[in-house]
Amino acid sequence: MTWDTLILVGVILISLTLLTDIIFPSCFQEGFTINASDNPFLSAYFPRRGDVSFNTEEAGYIQDKRHVMGYADVQGLGVNHDFCRMIKPKGADDSKQFFACALGGTENLASTKFQTLTIENGFLTSRDDYMRDASNDTKSDYCAVVKMPSGAWEPQCYKALPTSFDTRTFLDTNPPDDISEILYFYEGILFWFRFIDDMKDYAGNLTTYISGDLTIDEADVKVLPSQLLDGSVTRTTNLDERVQVTKGLVMNGTNEFLRLGDSPDMSFGKKISLTTMRAMSFWVYFEEFTNNAHILDFGNGAGIDNIFVGIMGRGDETMEKGSDIRKDASDLNDVLPDNPCGAQCPPVMSPMQLMLTTSANVECPPKDFGVLPRRFPPKKKPTSEKQEGGQTATLIYEIWNGKLRMQHMVVQRAFKLKEWTHVCITTASGDAVRPAVEIWINGEKATENPSGHLPQTSLTTNNYLGKSNWQRDSSQYENRPELFKGSLFDLRGYKQAVNKHKIEKTIRWGKLRLGLSK
Repeated sequence: MTWDTLILVGVILISLTLLTDIIFPSCFQEGFTINASDNPFLSAYFPRRGDVSFNTEEAGYIQDKRHVMGYADVQGLGVNHDFCRMIKPKGADDSKQFFACALGGTENLASTKFQTLTIENGFLTSRDDYMRDASNDTKSDYCAVVKMPSGAWEPQCYKALPTSFDTRTFLDTNPPDDISEILYFYEGILFWFRFIDDMKDYAGNLTTYISGDLTIDEADVKVLPSQLLDGSVTRTTNLDERVQVTKGLVMNGTNEFLRLGDSPDMSFGKKISLTTMRAMSFWVYFEEFTNNAHILDFGNGAGIDNIFVGIMGRGDETMEKGSDIRKDASDLNDVLPDNPCGAQCPPVMSPMQLMLTTSANVECPPKDFGVLPRRFPPKKKPTSEKQEGGQTATLIYEIWNGKLRMQHMVVQRAFKLKEWTHVCITTASGDAVRPAVEIWINGEKATENPSGHLPQTSLTTNNYLGKSNWQRDSSQYENRPELFKGSLFDLRGYKQAVNKHKIEKTIRWGKLRLGLSK
């Protein structure tokens, strides 16, 4: 065999190897045939950077901790020494955000070279993002749950290339368990306000108008799973103690509420039609049972096309609070006006009463034959004392079509004062006109209307969280409704019914983020 033949064979072998590497990249280990994590020399040769890490960023940029952050392996070396995070230039808005990795072994070089596009240039991201080797080429890819043009929610990934992330996305067909759960929650979603550290609709349909100084504390917005901190990019659902705990959206009951809308005039009807809503769920915490408070109220005014969930009065009256039995006869005088105004006590006609209240028993004829009972000084309650309700409250759910109330459902003692309660209201049959309607409290079915009603109006102009449509139409002399005082968390609306399995998963997801026991 001549040298020319050997060279030709060598060229053919090299060409075949390169072609195979292009078509089947997972068949080859880039650069080395050993695992860097098992080789002290190689691990030391590609060390983690000391100038860019958690809370330490390259000059001119700031980290967004609300997104996935930690050490991954975008170089395919077998060791998680590349620090990846979401950043943006200081002073820029979120449209300038991009995802970048500071590569291990590149100390003091630019830490933003290995990056995605910016959001304004088409980068798709969400708060439900993660990193894993979705392309099976030993490199960590960036992935996020995003809404596709078809309206479906999918986990889309950007492949890690030799020098940057790809500008194109591909579908992650085997996402982590917690991401699969998020995708399950997105099925049939109309709106989703998580109220963890923002007031954003994660379904992307509604905007908010804020009344008062309503805010959510955004400190410590993301707590990383230990797997990411340790270097692995695996996400699991067994990270209860590392999930961010929130107090939800706290309303003061004085001047704070939210108005929702899917158009500039803050009405419903363009992106969301309430006629298609088949279920809604939320967590609620009552700091106080304010009078006839509505947790949510969507409608066109007081008693016009309303869908509302609220409470009755100031809570359920009890013998201990709010409705004490009179303890002595002197309480009767509290309702008698001073003489000569108004109705007075009738004359005492019984001889026994005359003997007790006059001098008839010692003088005859009596000189002061008074026939009126003795008047005790009235009890005076402190002017600062406020009427209190009970420790529980009754849930009211109503649907109005025009000015006609079509549905009225109640759950007695559904809410406990200063305790988180999960509520789910859902249809339970496929009837498009008169479906069964169920109300679930803390994962248990509390009541059911076998022939319920659905909203009939697609356009509503006054859509509130924490405020009643009846407030502005009530006189100060009436039993005026008051603003909701308490907290809301994880408010969802669905265009399909919610089953027991989904309710249970939703409650577990919420308990982790509210810091509640299982």
